[in-house]
Amino acid sequence: MNNFTHLYQSYKYSMVRVTIRTDLGDLSNGSAFHIGDGWIVTAAHVVNGGEIEEIVSECCAQVLEIEKIIYHEDERVDLAILKTNLDLNHYLRKTTIHGAPEGFIQTDHIKIGGHLDDWIGDELVLSKVLLMGYPPIPFSRGPVLLASEGEVNAVVDKYNGPHPHFVISNMGHGGYSGGPVLSEFGFLLGVLKESLVINNQSEELGYSSAISVEPLLALLQENGVYPGNNRETIERLVKSLNSCDDNT
Repeated sequence: MNNFTHLYQSYKYSMVRVTIRTDLGDLSNGSAFHIGDGWIVTAAHVVNGGEIEEIVSECCAQVLEIEKIIYHEDERVDLAILKTNLDLNHYLRKTTIHGAPEGFIQTDHIKIGGHLDDWIGDELVLSKVLLMGYPPIPFSRGPVLLASEGEVNAVVDKYNGPHPHFVISNMGHGGYSGGPVLSEFGFLLGVLKESLVINNQSEELGYSSAISVEPLLALLQENGVYPGNNRETIERLVKSLNSCDDNT
């Protein structure tokens, strides 16, 4: 049983499907994931690309209610956090997973990594990643959660936005946007943002790009959001940034 089987089994219950009705009247799916206490993370363009038709928890097929949506103040940072009524306590307390793979952890939220921008070099290049999301599947009767194993091919600084982005080998199907890119070491490496293409080629021909986690951690801290076990990671970010300020 490989490492990604238990990662998928552990974290699939935190996945959320976002369905948008576009200005043309079409339905389009995007991805989001739970980070604790009803807060979910996605790419900003997933939720501001039209009218939100429904947001559905993978765990219990529950249609969620949205209390508020918070976008990053820099429009170039394609991130949003949503406060919802998602509650997976029943899954944690009342559900027993029989035949779970070795290494399986029963959790209701995804753990955010603590790798800040200044710490990121090429150490993670060629490490493995797991991408989850809701791209369309031809002939499927309905939306299905897809999992895709890939690897980090590069870390790039993009000229059209701040913060490092991980270039990953996973094919950039539409519907993965906003989904989590999980490191083989068990934490959130980044949030899937886009497929990198040129000359208007098909998105399936490009690399996929995931924005790293520092802007997400900062967005949570700035809005006083300390969800689940991610509180410790957010507080470490604040201490680190304060220490950098003191040394300048």
